[in-house]
Amino acid sequence: MATVVPAQPRFTTQKSLYAIDSLTSEATKLTEATGWSAPDESSLLSILVLYHSHDAASTQGMVWVWAQVTPPKTRAVGTMPNLVLAMPGRTSSRMRASAAQLMGADDSADTARRLASRFKRPVFVTLAGTQPSRAHGIASVAAEQMDELMTVERCLVSELASALNK
Repeated sequence: MATVVPAQPRFTTQKSLYAIDSLTSEATKLTEATGWSAPDESSLLSILVLYHSHDAASTQGMVWVWAQVTPPKTRAVGTMPNLVLAMPGRTSSRMRASAAQLMGADDSADTARRLASRFKRPVFVTLAGTQPSRAHGIASVAAEQMDELMTVERCLVSELASALNK
């Protein structure tokens, strides 16, 4: 006769949804109390955190984070692919490289490194949709992307802190 011992689940997930104001880059966590609603001008950020649930407070065990930014319905799209082609020919190769990086860079690795350092455990991050979809020049692309990325990262820090410090 076998004895069945109930085991704790090995992983725990936490999901959340934020609205990011397109003008101020402020994030608001959407809940049932808010009616899950956000203004049409807001980007939506959905976050899923998956972590070992054996001992969430320890620095052992990996954490996986998926984040998806959905642009607002009112945002114009379609001008980004022409950004590098529109740059003057005498631009230094460093500026061209940074423009290409702004267009197609995946910020997941840098974000993961900062989060892993902050939470003292391995953190794997997949970011989708964090590149801006409209721009009028290099400076506005950089500013728009940095504001959005900083807001996304603040939300990730908040979610990881609430998940790992339970």
